[in-house]
Order: sequence, then structure tokens, then C-alpha cells
Amino acid sequence: MGLNNLVKERIMRNLIKTLFAVLLVTAINACCLQEAPDPPTGGGAITITAQTVQEQAVTNAPGTKTTLEEVVDGGETRWETHWIANTDKIGIFSPQAKATSDGTPAANPAKNLAFTAQTSAKNSNFTGTIFWGSAEDHHFYAYYPRNTDFSGERTVVTVSLPWAQTQSAAGNSDHIGALDFMVATPATIAYQGAVNLSFNHVFTMIEFQVVGSGSLTQVSLSGAYPLACEGTVDLTQEPNPNFYNITTTGTTKNVTVTLNTPVALDPTEPVSVYMMVLPGIQDTIMKIAVTTDGVWKEMEKNTPAVLHGFTRAISEPGFARGKKYVVSLDTSGPGWGSEFTDSRDANTYSYRLIGTQVWMTENLAYLPSVVGPDLGSELAPRYYVYSYERDNIIDAKITDEYIFYGVLYNWPAAMGGSTSSSANPSGVQGACPSGWHLPSDAEWTTLTTYLGGESVAGGKMKETGNIGAETGLWNGSNFGATNVSGFSGRPGGFRSYDVGFAEIGNYGYWWSSTAETDSAAWRRYLSYLNRSVDRNYTANRIGLSVRCIRD
Repeated sequence: MGLNNLVKERIMRNLIKTLFAVLLVTAINACCLQEAPDPPTGGGAITITAQTVQEQAVTNAPGTKTTLEEVVDGGETRWETHWIANTDKIGIFSPQAKATSDGTPAANPAKNLAFTAQTSAKNSNFTGTIFWGSAEDHHFYAYYPRNTDFSGERTVVTVSLPWAQTQSAAGNSDHIGALDFMVATPATIAYQGAVNLSFNHVFTMIEFQVVGSGSLTQVSLSGAYPLACEGTVDLTQEPNPNFYNITTTGTTKNVTVTLNTPVALDPTEPVSVYMMVLPGIQDTIMKIAVTTDGVWKEMEKNTPAVLHGFTRAISEPGFARGKKYVVSLDTSGPGWGSEFTDSRDANTYSYRLIGTQVWMTENLAYLPSVVGPDLGSELAPRYYVYSYERDNIIDAKITDEYIFYGVLYNWPAAMGGSTSSSANPSGVQGACPSGWHLPSDAEWTTLTTYLGGESVAGGKMKETGNIGAETGLWNGSNFGATNVSGFSGRPGGFRSYDVGFAEIGNYGYWWSSTAETDSAAWRRYLSYLNRSVDRNYTANRIGLSVRCIRD
């Protein structure tokens, strides 16, 4: 279902009975949720009505950033989504009820019982089987969509919102149904009474209305706090107006929607891309990125203010659950970029989102000093430029090797005085500019895993072309290079054991922040011979390239 007001009514009688659910859908629009149904009248089905609130973006004035802002527009045209008969299922728990007619609730617990939609409509009956226990009040808990593999307790129901979301085509919101996790308000029902459950959205929906030019394939949103997660939710909690408490086992701070069918953008007629995100507090500024004609670029957006906030009784930046936010984007307008300037030396670097990480797509070229290859150290920082054997920074920076491949750093120089880190993210700024850091071994693994594993990721990371054909910097045929990730790996070679430089054109090597021993650290390398990524450790005194990843 979309971000709709959803209300379900249950009626449970003696022995094996039919459980009815009434769903009111107000379409893919934000809702002021009516989270308690009207009292039952004679045990029959109840129709609930609710007011909907449409959130829209306010178009930015020239020279300012667009603000996501909630706007109430009662005259907005709305469209409905419906349950799918014999497909949509909810899971029901009741510690006092039984799953079968015999035995006791302890012996035959009513846990994650399946109830299925019977009508393809906005109001649908749901049927399943459940039995009253002893003559006492019964507590009911429920969620949607039902996980057929779940066998645990109502307090730890698994929930997952993936960071990688797929939309079949522009304007199609079918994928939202599988992402729209809902939890019912806990209900206490008198023995043999009518069971009325009101379902509440756990997540938040964003609609990006995009105009501009080019062929659009992806839209991404990044924040300072999690936007997607895996974890568990306690169905016994009362719904908070702004968010549910989720015990997370993993989170990501960005969400990307990929269109299976690219869409040609129009300068005036917007196309819609739909995304589901975690509600909660965010920083005042978030980043939105698009990929058009294979080119990735991003811009900053002001985060909407949530009324009454998350931690205090004031407005705070972030997203409220059960709401829909509409963001207007013009891919041909001002404010987009994919470059970063290092304030230390005015070097400019391209960068892009790859999976859940934002990587520089060029080797770091920060050069506070330079020495020849004969001066090595395991402890003191050393900076090298391939083939350069003197100590003049200005001269080193005008060489082709510096311009095309950047700087080679021994591990102490790459670390910038920090100690080893295997964390993800590493937390080690090292030689990187402010706001960026040296990736840990785990962060490199995140990258290669996203690209299909070490056996194939190298081809997706290597810049294409070769020296022989005068189309690139790699030797040989540069086997398997596609650079579909945009990492643009180049074969910068390395500074060897106090004797010189080697392997430019053949291999590219990059440090991690993770030590293997007191004198060696983990690194990755790409080869002109194959499409794999090699993971191994190298002595600290060796000079390798550095790639930075955004904090």
C-alpha cells in the first residue's frame, strides 16, 4: 500500500470464525491518521473516514535552496490504492487466544497467524482462523505485510527497509506496497467482543517530481542519520505520532531508487519517483542526487521541520512517519555539482555515490612535502610523486605523473598520525580533506561487495581504455574494464622498498586505515590483466595511492 490512512476492523467470535478487516485507503498521500476506530455497532463492519494532508515542496526562489515544506491543500486531487484479493496478508498475535480449537493458548499460541484480503478494493474483508481462549480480556497485535518465515514473539517482529529500491518506470508506485510496513495499535478486547484494529504507517514516503533534460535512471537521498534499516519492532508499543522505536541491527544513511526503465525528462512536465525512508531527526541540510545520461550529480536541500519535533516540544528537522513529502527537482537548474575543492591546496576532486558510499573518483593529490624514493620510513610520513626524485613541491606538481595519478603515500602519511581502525566508517581523516576519511578494510569490502564481489568488481572500478589504443592509461588490453561504478581507478603504480618506483600503467594500489601487523596494513589493487580486486597487506614503508570517502 502507499502512505495511506489505514484502518482495519476485526470481529472474532466463538470457536473457529472469520476475522474481518476493514481498510480505508486515502491513496498515496500523507494522512492525519485516525488511529482509533469508531466503537462497533452490533458487531458489524465499520467504515472509518479520515482527513488527509498533502505535503508539497515549495519551489525555490533564485539563489536559494529548495525547502521541503508541508502544505495543507484540501482541494488536491487524490487517487486510491487497493488491497489485492487473495494476496495481501497481515500477521496477528494474541497471547490469550489459540491457533487451534483444542488445547490452551500456551500449547497452541496465536502467533503470526495469517489473514488474507478477500476483496480487491480500498475496503476489504480479511479472513483467517483464530480461537478465543478463556473468558477474559484478550490483547491483539498485528502488522503488515506478514512475514511467512517469522516464528518469534510479537515484541521482536523483523522489519526491513532496504536502501536500494527499484521502481519499474517513472510514475509507477507499485514498489511502495512491499515497502510500506504497518503496525496496528495494540487493542484490548472483551471476551467474544468485536476486534477493531487501527493500522499505522512505520515509514515515510517521498515523491520526487523531476523536470529537466536527459535520461533519468536514479534518484538518491543522503542524510546525517539513518534512512534505511534492518531490525525488529515491538508490536506492543503505542504509536508515537512521529516514529516507531525500532531496534536496528544495521542501518544506512542513504536511499537510492533505480528506474528499471529510464525516462526522458521534459523541461516542464514532471515525472515522479517514489521513495520510502525511515522517519526521524535529520540535519538541517540533506543531499539529493540524480543520475542522468549516466552522469551523477547532487545538490543540497533544506530538511522539512516536523511539528512538535522528536526530542522536544518544538519543530525539528526530519521526517514524520505516515507522511508523504513532495520534492520538486530541476536537473537542468542551478545548484547541482559533483566536485569538491580541498581548502588546503585548492585541488578539486570529482566524487560520486557508489552503493551506500560517496567516493572520490580521483586519487588524492595532497602534497605537503615530497622526497625521492630512496628515503623511506615505517614510522615517519613520506610523500612521493611517481618518477620524481627530488624535494621541490612546485616541480613535482607539474609532472604528468602528479597530474594524472596524484601522490603516493607511505602508510604513516596516509593515516595522518591516527591509529589503525577497522571500523565502518573508519573515523580516520588521515591525509584526506575535512569531511572525508581514509576508508577502512571493511569499507573497501562494502564497495567490492556492492559491485558483485572481488572476482568481478575490479572491472567495474577500472577506468576504460588502454595506452596501446591511445584511449587510456592502462597497459595491455585493460581486460574487463567497464568503469560502470564510476570509481575510475587508474594504474598509478607504487613506491618500492627504498629503490624506486614500479608498475605504473599495470597496477593501481590504495591504502586502507586497517593495520594487519605493526609494520603492514591492508590495501586493494587493480590489475590490467583481469577484472578482479586483490585484497592483501603491504609494508607501511611502501608508497601507495589514497582514495577518500565522504564522512
